Amino acid sequence: MPEKSQQTFIKITDGLLTGLIILLAGYISFRFIMLLSGPIFGITDSTTKLFYPVQFHVEEEGIAAISGQDLPVKLKRAKAFALIEAPAPTGLLIPVKLMRFGMFGVMIWVLFLLRHIVRSVGQGHPFDPENGKRLRWIGISIIGVTLFDFIHDILLNLFITPRLSFDSIIPESSISFNVEDILSAMVIIVIGEAFRIGAEMKKEQDLMI
Repeated sequence: MPEKSQQTFIKITDGLLTGLIILLAGYISFRFIMLLSGPIFGITDSTTKLFYPVQFHVEEEGIAAISGQDLPVKLKRAKAFALIEAPAPTGLLIPVKLMRFGMFGVMIWVLFLLRHIVRSVGQGHPFDPENGKRLRWIGISIIGVTLFDFIHDILLNLFITPRLSFDSIIPESSISFNVEDILSAMVIIVIGEAFRIGAEMKKEQDLMI
């Protein structure tokens, strides 16, 4: 990639990452303020609603038209989004919301790290040992978000799902643990550590020369 095109790409990427950081930070700040003004200060707002995915048992039969044949299809399990209207109980709403804020906070941290890596490339120092450390922290952050999401599901399934009642469906408890994200994070951590060691070795060789 030509030098000018490379610098343009780096500037655009840097700008996009900065914009995402500002948007996420602004969104979290707004939601946090509205959360406080809802259940704590007594101002009812749409942000005091609880919105989360739910899994339920269903018995439904249909037909799939494949290759000129009508094949029978049975639905056994389905997913939807449950919306509990405001005001949700403060004792439940605040912990769940704080968990989500924590996940957004980790996402902002990852974007910060990515921006530092992009800027180091733009400055002509892609093989900085610090970039290896940043990759390692990105991997650790992904593991953290996965664990946050797992605990978030546990809280909802313990305190919300058993209290749901509908006429035609039966809600089921569902806890998801994304193994793919954990494996991806471990790969990033290993690559980051290898990158850091390689960068330090290159730095030592340059000093010897």
